Amino acid sequence: RWAHSPHVDCAFDLETLPWPLADASLAHLRAFDVFEHLRLEVQQWLDECYRVLAPGGILEMRLPSWDNPYSYRDPTHRRVFHHESFHYWCPNLDRDGRSTVWTQFGRYYFGEGYAKWWDFVSCERDAKDWRFVLRKP
Repeated sequence: RWAHSPHVDCAFDLETLPWPLADASLAHLRAFDVFEHLRLEVQQWLDECYRVLAPGGILEMRLPSWDNPYSYRDPTHRRVFHHESFHYWCPNLDRDGRSTVWTQFGRYYFGEGYAKWWDFVSCERDAKDWRFVLRKP
């Protein structure tokens, strides 16, 4: 909501959709310690990231892990994440044999005709949290 650190490039209320960014206007969106605080559903903010990223654009996030006790200590955290949380949106994991979450669940959950699927790039531990990288195909 505000530029609280020198690394923040732009600031606005992320809970007000659509964001004041043009469609397909970003090549890289980095959100560290951000999305877990939103009152929006994951699908809402993930779809908005999809809208503003250009094809091939990268979404890089750091999110609190479900197994980190500090994740629950912060009363402003609305949710915590598992290393497979974004597999629901990533059919490439099923195609390459790394997961079946998209096939078994994700393709059914978001409504008929939903088409904002991502390519899963990586998920690594960043201290006690998760650092996810997704790519818009």
